[in-house]
Amino acid sequence: MTTREALHRLVDELPDDRAELARALLQDLRDAADEDGPPLDPEALASLDRGLADVAAGRVKPLAEYERERGL
Repeated sequence: MTTREALHRLVDELPDDRAELARALLQDLRDAADEDGPPLDPEALASLDRGLADVAAGRVKPLAEYERERGL
């Protein structure tokens, strides 16, 4: 399975209440890409895969909750 196929699969498996967060994160990642810069290395891609897997598995929390827990 290619990385792109794995990403599509993760997106397809997202619960509806996490889909908007994933869309926003992926759009931010796309928008931050520097077309003149180097491509993402395998370590960065693996990190993104782990993060998307965490989102798909529900191992995330809203930013407001994270901030509240840390007194931010």
